[in-house]
Amino acid sequence: MKEKDYSIFEYRMQKEIQNHEIVYNEKLNGKFEKISVRTSVSGYVDGYIYRPENYNDADILPVMFNLHGGGNVLGYPELDGIYCQKLASAAHCAVINVDYCLAPEFKFPKPVLSTYEAIVQIKKNSHLYKIDDKKIVVGGHSAGGNISAALCLLDRENKEIGISGQILDYAPLKQSLSEEDRQALDPDKALSPNRMLQYINWYFDDLNDIDHHLASPLSDDLHDLPRMLIIGAEYDSLLKEEEDFAKKAKAAGNNVKFELFKNCQHGFTHKWLKEYNKEESDRAWTMMGGFLSEVFRGAVSSEEDNHNIKN
Repeated sequence: MKEKDYSIFEYRMQKEIQNHEIVYNEKLNGKFEKISVRTSVSGYVDGYIYRPENYNDADILPVMFNLHGGGNVLGYPELDGIYCQKLASAAHCAVINVDYCLAPEFKFPKPVLSTYEAIVQIKKNSHLYKIDDKKIVVGGHSAGGNISAALCLLDRENKEIGISGQILDYAPLKQSLSEEDRQALDPDKALSPNRMLQYINWYFDDLNDIDHHLASPLSDDLHDLPRMLIIGAEYDSLLKEEEDFAKKAKAAGNNVKFELFKNCQHGFTHKWLKEYNKEESDRAWTMMGGFLSEVFRGAVSSEEDNHNIKN
């Protein structure tokens, strides 16, 4: 790490104090199975598997990989725990909450590459986790949405996962050093430009990488991508790049649903954050659950595939 990166520790300490009770309660009371896979890029990547409340132990479930927010520098998957449980029950699926590696210890592109490698390994051992390796969705919030979009681009190249859908929840899709690129409807209700610039400097070792397609998915050719649900907040400075991404992806022939949540700010879906909007948060999570159900119904399961082969 460079000396300029050491400022992350003070920032994380503030967040540790802010989030410690939520993290503690989820670790103690959350109904999940912890798994861990070793990657060549960042060592072990942990995951927390949430299953439906009415889960039958014999069920082989479709799976969503959830990627939390935090500017690529904060790691609190526990903040998503109750929502992973909500989605698992709503869509009758497994939700694997991924504790991906963080910058500045692991700078771009390591969080994307190691997460991809971890999902590939989990897919290869799907029988151990009782998940359907033909029904896989990725989704994330803020920085986690950025990684989710990058995973879909990477899988289009590598074809090792076979992602059926993606959920991008107020995600940064175009890294930029310019405030002009991220004009908010009301700057007082948006992420601070200084904080966003700090995130970028923590995440990238070389600022020339901000235009790389795995960092700024909007810069890529967006053809042949999984079905997508994109959620934007009216007062978010990331809104324009999400709208642009949705338009470009749709023009490229993809199945795209973009939903703008009025009177909402970045982070509105999570009750732990000051930007929380309960009514719209409930609507957003219901929409995500419905999207998962639709994607999983449309994908071909392992059993159906085997049946078609035999007949």
